[in-house]
Amino acid sequence: MNETTLVKGISAIGSMDGPTSVFLSGKLGVGVFAAVIAIGILIGFFGLKLVKVVAAFLGFLIGAGVGAGICALAGIEGIASVAVILVCAILLAVVSFLVYRLGVFVMIFICSMGVLAAVIPAQSSVITIVELAVALVLAILAAIFAEPMIIVITGIAGGFLAGPAILDLAGITDPSWLKYAAGAVLAFVGLMIQFMMQSSKIGKKERIKSEHIKEQVSMENEVEKARMILDEDEAKPEEAEEPEGYLDEEEAEEPEGYLDEDEDFSDDESEDIEIRDLDLDDIPSDEESEE
Repeated sequence: MNETTLVKGISAIGSMDGPTSVFLSGKLGVGVFAAVIAIGILIGFFGLKLVKVVAAFLGFLIGAGVGAGICALAGIEGIASVAVILVCAILLAVVSFLVYRLGVFVMIFICSMGVLAAVIPAQSSVITIVELAVALVLAILAAIFAEPMIIVITGIAGGFLAGPAILDLAGITDPSWLKYAAGAVLAFVGLMIQFMMQSSKIGKKERIKSEHIKEQVSMENEVEKARMILDEDEAKPEEAEEPEGYLDEEEAEEPEGYLDEDEDFSDDESEDIEIRDLDLDDIPSDEESEE
């Protein structure tokens, strides 16, 4: 099918009247709204779980836009332009999927811009610049504080994407504030679901970590007990065998006439010792002794 045939087909569909055109336009409208609702619910309820997939998809779209801009500036046309667009799109999609922080930045920037544009329509260039600045700040914060920012932004973006689409599909257009109310309700539900799943995930990790710590502490205690038993066995001296006839100091009998050092000899109990004074005159001299 060449380009001429495709253009003729689109012109024929657009020029149809009656039930056929209504049927085709109705089917196209229902399909678009169903796709928007499905994407909004997935992003709003499972944004944190699907962050890499959504980041890769948005990176693909941004890369395609960058490729188209390069082709327009460089004057590239035909098959070469398609190749440039595909290369840029695939490259940025892969990088956004593999580099987590970059993927979070891209996703939060696009989601923030979508929410701001839906809530505050850009009626002037000043509002557009402010929305771009706010989206950029939120994207930077999300790259730093990843998980809580992802939950909040994706929950709000998904709710405000799916809520108005549900009312449009149901044919409810008045009053206009109902769309905001539907978006807020779905955003709240999405935030609750994501925070509950994240809390359950954190609790599971904490339980696994606690069990691991308990096992490690128990193993360390067992090792310490075994080490203490080995140390006690090594420190215990071998019992020396006493030789035959060994006389214990405590069991040795005191010999007869043994004088106990603790025995008290007072003047009353001891006998008086008479000391005789020797007179020098009684000692014979050498001459007398010779005689």
